[in-house]
Amino acid sequence: MEEPTSALSPLDARTDRALGLVSLGLLALQAALDVREFPRATLAVAAAAVAAALLAARVARGPARAVAALAACVVVAMRLGVVWQLAMILALAGYGGLSRLVPALRPPEGWRAAGGLPRGWTALVGGVTPVALVGWLAIARPDLRDITGSELLQVSTPVLIAGGAVFAVLNATLEEAIWRGVLQPSLAAAWGARAAVALQAASFGAQHAHGFPRGLLGVFLAGSWAVMLGLLRQRSRGLLAPVLAHIVADATIAALVIGMIR
Repeated sequence: MEEPTSALSPLDARTDRALGLVSLGLLALQAALDVREFPRATLAVAAAAVAAALLAARVARGPARAVAALAACVVVAMRLGVVWQLAMILALAGYGGLSRLVPALRPPEGWRAAGGLPRGWTALVGGVTPVALVGWLAIARPDLRDITGSELLQVSTPVLIAGGAVFAVLNATLEEAIWRGVLQPSLAAAWGARAAVALQAASFGAQHAHGFPRGLLGVFLAGSWAVMLGLLRQRSRGLLAPVLAHIVADATIAALVIGMIR
């Protein structure tokens, strides 16, 4: 089990943790705001996230630098108003470029290891998602017209199905790279493994304020599931198992959306 790094002084450790929390908070705030409705506010959040990342790069001595840098990249990419998957690609590309230029921004070694594949646990974490998502639709009855009415989905059924498959693999891989790949091990180095699972789960849940699932119940469900994904990452010591479980969830979402359209 990963434990907090002991190489930092108490003051440096507190500074590191504070900057990491601020960056996660700004990421959650950006997720809660609609860029089209709040252009100035989202621009201010993006500026604050960049400032936090610059401050972390200057004064932090530990993993907060990786957390702040990636969070800033995601927040800025979200401000562009592009589709979520493209925003994640841009954010990860930007973070990758920065971490090459400044090695101190890199996450702990082994962050992108595939790890093992505990089949039973992977099947459990992936298998709960169809039940949870269908239950959420039945209970919350959300307004999903921003998704079902998207021009990107006004295509033939075969193209929709192919696109759904691409979405499931791409979205799952990108989200796992961000939350269970970079953020979780970086947070574990500062807070310890258990706190890291909770923090990345809270961040992942907040990211679903306008997602699928959405709303307060959606945030709770996504955050609760992210705890399971975080524990699965710990158990498997890599990203392969969480990615596969996540693909099940995103394939379910794609199937449900296609069913609503057709």
